[in-house]
Amino acid sequence: MSDTSSTTASVAGKLTRDFTFIKPAARRLTEYEALTVHQQPDAWGFDKVGANLEDPEWYLLRPDGRTLWSQDSTRLRHDDWYAFRDPAQQWQRTYIRHQEQQETSIARATEDAGLDGMLSALSPAWVKDILCGHYRAWSFFEYAIFRCLAPAQREALSDTLGNLLCFQSFDHLRHAQDVIVYLVELENANPAVDDGFGKQQWLESPAYQPARKLAEEIMGTHDWGELLVGLNLVVGPLLQQMAVSDLVRRSALLNNDVVASHIVMTAERDRRRNLAGTQAFVRMMVASGSPHAAHNREVIQSWIDDWSARAETAAVALTPVYEVAPVKGLSFGRSYAEARAACASLVRELGFASALDRQS
Repeated sequence: MSDTSSTTASVAGKLTRDFTFIKPAARRLTEYEALTVHQQPDAWGFDKVGANLEDPEWYLLRPDGRTLWSQDSTRLRHDDWYAFRDPAQQWQRTYIRHQEQQETSIARATEDAGLDGMLSALSPAWVKDILCGHYRAWSFFEYAIFRCLAPAQREALSDTLGNLLCFQSFDHLRHAQDVIVYLVELENANPAVDDGFGKQQWLESPAYQPARKLAEEIMGTHDWGELLVGLNLVVGPLLQQMAVSDLVRRSALLNNDVVASHIVMTAERDRRRNLAGTQAFVRMMVASGSPHAAHNREVIQSWIDDWSARAETAAVALTPVYEVAPVKGLSFGRSYAEARAACASLVRELGFASALDRQS
């Protein structure tokens, strides 16, 4: 730590001195940087013991003898993974505070809707077919994403990237749990709740089998860089938008369900944060002047192409679900066109081509 008397960050309410081993993204060190950067050992920087990372003197090894982190954990390449900064500047305390506020707002909305009689007045068709049959089924997809991101954050090659993956994994676990908690509360007020129907739909309905296949492929993906790109540049803006934002949130208010609408809006807030983090990550990977930019651009483009094809198949399979809601929101055609256009636009803005630009 520097012996300078200048103070640049406030940590836990106390002023701290500059950490001279951390290079701030801006002129001054932020609280986020002071509490995050270089908390994970830098195996290729100043924590490297010998000239060869595989030397037995490396201070910690896995049980199988491998080093704790490996450059082969992703196909992407970069000279300084610790240069990444999360645009949201999230660390443990700020993340928990943010999610606590979101959960409190959901709990209050649910309580108010129950006391007002809104929950008991919900249409049985809306409750069973959309909330139980679709939204509950989709919670399994959310849980699959949590399952893949939890170990992925362990493999990320810097603490700032590991935190990004870690917080997103918690996001998806929260999204899956919120659906279940809502149905538990709703069951006390509305007899149409049938929790088992969601699992049945997920396992048996043709509308969800491509999504099930994609969920299994996601859980089998071990490249943490690929997960960031595929989930946040493709699955989020295309498939999650259609399955959750359009099918649930945009139909909920038409069916007098303010709680489901509110729950999805909190998930959309998380999705925007994760998208911004991934955009910053991709820009760092393909920045001009980087010796790895061309390689990274080729790899990312291949991921976008692959994930777009699989997510599009899962999205198209949802067509019959758009006809289920008692009072319908968007048609499948409009939802599909808007989601594809938004996804393609995000990809183009980063300088990549999107197969979703083609006419459906």
